[in-house]
Amino acid sequence: MGKKQAIAIGIALQAQVLKTCPVHQQLYFDDDVNPAGAFGLAVELIRQHTPYVEPFGNDLHELTDLLSDTLGTTPPRCPDCRSPATH
Repeated sequence: MGKKQAIAIGIALQAQVLKTCPVHQQLYFDDDVNPAGAFGLAVELIRQHTPYVEPFGNDLHELTDLLSDTLGTTPPRCPDCRSPATH
């Protein structure tokens, strides 16, 4: 995972749009949480020139596009919890 991808995931985790399964440590998208909070946080971090988002320069579109892609490709529940139980 690249640095920019890690930043996008960190923003989504901070906004609680992405969560980590406590059993399997897998990321999943919590579709009960409004993703607007993650985008709002991204906008605020860019506007404040926060060092955390420095790899994006001042390119808000690059960050929000990556954030959108990240949320769109993360499963809505833990992939391991979805697997049928084996006996």
